[in-house]
Amino acid sequence: MTFFSLPVKGDSIKPIHILVLGVCALLAQAIFLREVISFFTGTELVVGILIAAWLFWVGAGGIYGGRIVAPAARQDRTVFVWLAIAVACLLPLTTVAIRIGRSILVRPPGELPKLAPSLLFSIFVIAPFGLIYGTLYNVASRLVAEPMKGLPGGIARVYIWEAAGTLAGAVLFSVVLLPLISQLQAAFAVAFVVIAAVLVSVPHTLGFVWRLAVTILIGIAIVLSAARIDRWSIEAVYPGYTIERYLSSRYGEIVALSTEGLLSFFSGGGRLFSVPEPEVAEEVVHIPMLLHPQPRRVLLIGGSLGGGWEEAVKHPSLEHLDCLELDGRLLALAIDLVPEGTAGDRNGPGVRTDRKCAVRFVIGDGRFHLTGGPEPYDIIIVRTPPPVNMQWNRYYTREFFDLAKRSLRPGGVLAFTHPSSENFLSPSLTRVLRSIELTLEGVFTEVLLLPGSTTHFIAGNERLSRGAILTRLIERGIETRYINEDFLPFRFSPERVDFLNSSLEGAGAVGINTDARPMLTFYELLHEGRRAGSSIIGVFEALIGLPPVMPALALFGVILVFGLVVRGGAAARMSIWMVGFGSFLFQLVVLLAYQSFSGHLYHAIVILTALFMAGAAAGAFLSHRASDRLRHYHLRMIHLSFIGLTLLLIGWFHALRPLGPSLLPGSVVFMVFSGLCGFLTGAYYPVVVRMALPREPGAVPAVFYAWDLFGACAAGLLGGIVLFPITGVTGTALLVSGIHALAGVLVVGRW
Repeated sequence: MTFFSLPVKGDSIKPIHILVLGVCALLAQAIFLREVISFFTGTELVVGILIAAWLFWVGAGGIYGGRIVAPAARQDRTVFVWLAIAVACLLPLTTVAIRIGRSILVRPPGELPKLAPSLLFSIFVIAPFGLIYGTLYNVASRLVAEPMKGLPGGIARVYIWEAAGTLAGAVLFSVVLLPLISQLQAAFAVAFVVIAAVLVSVPHTLGFVWRLAVTILIGIAIVLSAARIDRWSIEAVYPGYTIERYLSSRYGEIVALSTEGLLSFFSGGGRLFSVPEPEVAEEVVHIPMLLHPQPRRVLLIGGSLGGGWEEAVKHPSLEHLDCLELDGRLLALAIDLVPEGTAGDRNGPGVRTDRKCAVRFVIGDGRFHLTGGPEPYDIIIVRTPPPVNMQWNRYYTREFFDLAKRSLRPGGVLAFTHPSSENFLSPSLTRVLRSIELTLEGVFTEVLLLPGSTTHFIAGNERLSRGAILTRLIERGIETRYINEDFLPFRFSPERVDFLNSSLEGAGAVGINTDARPMLTFYELLHEGRRAGSSIIGVFEALIGLPPVMPALALFGVILVFGLVVRGGAAARMSIWMVGFGSFLFQLVVLLAYQSFSGHLYHAIVILTALFMAGAAAGAFLSHRASDRLRHYHLRMIHLSFIGLTLLLIGWFHALRPLGPSLLPGSVVFMVFSGLCGFLTGAYYPVVVRMALPREPGAVPAVFYAWDLFGACAAGLLGGIVLFPITGVTGTALLVSGIHALAGVLVVGRW
């Protein structure tokens, strides 16, 4: 009997059922994450909490659902069928529920909601799916255990087939579903596949013809209703707006909305730009261009849509303008919807000539564009939303500023803006602005800040004079409506400049912002939380004054105490908990470090998660085949391998800056790390099950699976929102090494 020829006895379930459920679980996790991240305007630091919630509910369902339901499933296979149908139905229903929650808690659209109620909602809205899926895992393990002649064998095979299903789900979602249909429509499609699989192929008292007819009717109902439900739920998220267009993209949902003559574009829950908005386009473009004596080559990273490029070409010296837009689908949508003359070349990306200036529209990432070594620019203007997430934070780090500096001609200028306040700067806003200023000053010799409702940051290596702005505006004869002789003297008066500078000097101890330690995103969340009146923000603000290493040391100390006292079966559960904690924390570092490198996490999280699960399947398969010969010292070797893998990740991440790899090879390395982490985690699990489960009579099948998930849950709660932004890549990864060293030396031998 070969391992993958899962024998069927009577009406036992088949491998295809476990595969389909793995696809469903992966799609559910991916869609729920993408929907909830949009809830928080794309903030990836909550990813750990969201995945932790997912793991907690699945683990709880595995333990308590297994005690209640699994024994009955051995007598009646229809329990498995009904649980599978319930999971399938909950996939689209939960997606709709998340959108309804957004419509209630996020007002107005595009703002960060109050943190506490929004996190609680996000955690509990996925509870029904997680609990039932965890119960279903137990039922599947019991049913497979019978033909496999033993519970450990059934558990291992379900674990492996489920992981294989997640890999198939990742490919299906990323390659097939996402480019063609929306996330909710994808949820309906996968729900139908699950229902069809269990209704048609699992024997039941209802005849095959009737089961096939019911399946076809369900499919017809989904086809007729999915698109309507999708649009209705999106309209609920944006009340008071008319939905002009809605589509999915690898970077987030894209929604074009209109109200009172204003067309606004949202992506990933945050507002990107509106049309017409001439006052914004004029201010963002003209102020930095007037600070340069004769700009010839200019790069706009974002901001070209909605009139940015049209303002830039008004400068008579301009010869070449590159307009870089990240999302090709957004660019195409803007060209299609925005009136002529306000969104660029209506023939699409390419080169057009305006006067003596060549205007080129490029689809791509700003950092990789500069890494590719283009001809240097006189001015680089960055227009992104505030860095409340790490995708946008990539344009505010020391590494990006250093890259921009190398891409400027002598006398060149880097410019961007950040929302501010005219007359009052709160402590949380001051901290944000001061962090940006200190990070800039660590790279450029000259940094100029200009006050207003948006603060302008202008950086270069030669003297910058704000007095030159008005003089050059007159000399160049540029026609403007808002940036004029009446506006500039008041906006940039010495008193207002002095007030801004003195306020930032009093900000206190503030950290600089880097790829490895994205403090600015953390500061932004605290600032938005203060604005929203969140009650728990004070707890996180208290962490700012601590040395960066303190959270990691405190957590290590707590785990050490438990490791010293556990014995017997508790030690076995503690061991698997520590592996779950360490492996998930490692995976979280991989996810967030990859986002710092690429900005593609919103899309790639599906692939990275699937590769982790594929690695887990491979590790579990090989470990299961050899588990009779494995002993405690083999588990210690796995812990040692984890330590080596962690040190390799630290070395690789710090090598990214000097090596400057392109997107594809850099991404491949992160994916290898994710797969290897899964492999080691999967290899550990079957050994513990085979060695420890027989010593705990009466234990449910998923007891160690649940403790693995609970460890991962704890890592998710602490990793993204505390450890990673405060301790950084290196500190968090070293904590992973310390936990595996502790488990291997202290805990493994005690059971």
